[in-house]
Amino acid sequence: MLGRSFWLPTVFLVAVCIFILSQFIAPKLNDPGNYEFLERRVERTKKTNPQILDKIDQSLSRRTDYIKRENMSSCPPLFGKIIVFVAFVKSSMETHYKVAQESLQCYLKGTNYTVEMVDLDNDVRVQQACFRNKQLFFKKHCAAAAYLQDSDWMFVLDADTGVVNPNHCLEEYIDDRVDILFYERFFNWEIASGNYIIRNSKFSRNFLKAWGDWEFKQPSNWNGADNGVLQMHILQTVLPYAVQEIKNCDDYWHKATNYESYMAFVTCVKLSLGATRIWPGKIRIYKRAHGWVRDGFITSDRWCEDDFMFHGWKANEVGFQGWESPFNKNLNVSLCGKGYEGWDHLLKKRVSTVEIRKSLAMFETSSGRNFPQVARVLPHLQSPDVGECFPLCDRLV
Repeated sequence: MLGRSFWLPTVFLVAVCIFILSQFIAPKLNDPGNYEFLERRVERTKKTNPQILDKIDQSLSRRTDYIKRENMSSCPPLFGKIIVFVAFVKSSMETHYKVAQESLQCYLKGTNYTVEMVDLDNDVRVQQACFRNKQLFFKKHCAAAAYLQDSDWMFVLDADTGVVNPNHCLEEYIDDRVDILFYERFFNWEIASGNYIIRNSKFSRNFLKAWGDWEFKQPSNWNGADNGVLQMHILQTVLPYAVQEIKNCDDYWHKATNYESYMAFVTCVKLSLGATRIWPGKIRIYKRAHGWVRDGFITSDRWCEDDFMFHGWKANEVGFQGWESPFNKNLNVSLCGKGYEGWDHLLKKRVSTVEIRKSLAMFETSSGRNFPQVARVLPHLQSPDVGECFPLCDRLV
């Protein structure tokens, strides 16, 4: 009887506490106003004790919402100054990228973004900052680091990347929980190196400079150039403690002799990164076809309202070698401005989101089926896991 008389009041008290928590405390935890309070606390902490911020769980932060552009409305500069950065070599620009660049110029005439067209061979700032770099792709990332200081955010674009659907703002794709945003290429799951979004921060500048410096320590075999380097650079950056996994992937990388065996390295990195897509304060990787750019050939240059930019337009003229582009003819940039002025779309190329989804689903199945056999690796089964590091494998976790 003593036990029962003791527990009944205790159970009643616990029930009352749960009721109070659910009715009064829990709702306040979800109140947006509390996030504003937290943000004010963070700002004060930045000034008084910035070191403590390193201990805050960045996963609690929220992405700043940006309203999607509708009917070619204005693009409010919610994230500050944005630079569109296009690095090029003059000889290639004159012979390959007119269609892509005309579409980009037409888009920019209807916005307030700043564009930097950087000649990698003749730009003074690049010559001073990147004189050691001889390979084009690595020099590009060094050049991006040199120009990053002029912006709050920068969109680095390949010269063969054009705008297919101007009814988007660049800000729609900025995730301010991180400093750098990449995306996966659709046909092979490789993290793309040509187009990325980057914040002006110490982390970003260091990342770009280190990426450029990989020119001098990259493997001498078939290595994927700056694209291959990027896979390893990201893995080392976001999972520095995954020593054995990094070593295993590096082994695949150094053993590559062609594209097919190189893809084994890409697979290894993808499996090592796992399902995680965002590392707060560092990097986010958009899923295939969910970023600001995708390869146009995947859908024969058909597009829907959710598309923005297409990669892979290497032609000076619409219709070159039978290419049926999304435009009737080359865009006349002088006609571009507000709204859809100057945009001469080939109407049959615009389709519904459902139709694009079906096309992507078919290509996804096909690309998976045709993925190189030699690249279908399972590193945790085929490479050491603890055999080379026991008993110290977890020392860095």
